[in-house]
Amino acid sequence: MDGYTIVLTRNNISESYHEVDIVNDTSSESFDFFPRSAIKPFQLIPIVQEMLNQKTEIDLSEIAIFCASHSGEALHTEKVLKTAEKYLLNYEDIYCEKQIPFHAETYKSMIKENKPYTKLHNNCSGKHIGMLLFCKLLDLEIENYQEVTHPIQQKIDLFYRELFNLEKITYGIDGCGLPAPYINSNIFLSSVSKLNNSKIYEESWKIIFNAFYSHPVHTAGSDRVDTILMQNSPNDVLIKAGAEGSMFFTDLKKSTLLKCKDGSKRGVDIASMYFGLKSSYIDETTYNNFIKSFTHNNQNTKVADVKILEK
Repeated sequence: MDGYTIVLTRNNISESYHEVDIVNDTSSESFDFFPRSAIKPFQLIPIVQEMLNQKTEIDLSEIAIFCASHSGEALHTEKVLKTAEKYLLNYEDIYCEKQIPFHAETYKSMIKENKPYTKLHNNCSGKHIGMLLFCKLLDLEIENYQEVTHPIQQKIDLFYRELFNLEKITYGIDGCGLPAPYINSNIFLSSVSKLNNSKIYEESWKIIFNAFYSHPVHTAGSDRVDTILMQNSPNDVLIKAGAEGSMFFTDLKKSTLLKCKDGSKRGVDIASMYFGLKSSYIDETTYNNFIKSFTHNNQNTKVADVKILEK
């Protein structure tokens, strides 16, 4: 299987390494995995579809925050709150819990100002507001909306089974409490061409794609790899990270999935930036500046190296 071995060295001695598998929509090899948040661009299609059915105004920044695994920066929490208020939803009703923001500077500022972190800072708060909106559009109770047996999760499951052409899907539970499908990488990636040509879902899919490339900071964060790659890419591209080392790329013509075998965020982030460099999403300066965070210490002294071996 194609991929990278990422080796971190100190004083020319190997200190640690990550194995990253890479497959695309023409690969003969595949693997089974939990996409985790990398599934969000597909997971939100039934919600966008219902918004279109009911002629609800589409705001791409809202769609982006619904699909986000955000860093809890001010633009994220403000967008989640304003979106909830717009649809007369109470953000305290979301199932996911309070969370320290991923964005270090935001958290430092909150500590200095003695501000508490809230459910708004949870990286999946936008998705959960989307779930509450789905309930409202369908006039359903929000109680236990996170359970796979709830009508909105059943609708999402029905969509997955149609999209993936499966009779049954195995689920785990994601970090935010929602059902997490277990899927084959080839089936996952082949879904893009199906959506591109779907008479039913093409419009919803294109809205989500447009939301990602037009609002890349909303979907992740100012210092996050998927955001950096989308911001710098000369072409429109959707990139979505998933917990335990997944990264999904698609420009609608070609789709690629990276999976770090040990589940490391560091591993998949380095691999994704290297893949982005090779794919001309970013230039060498952007790549080298990113790698410095792993090779230089707090005194800005180079103390390590990152070597990438292509399989």
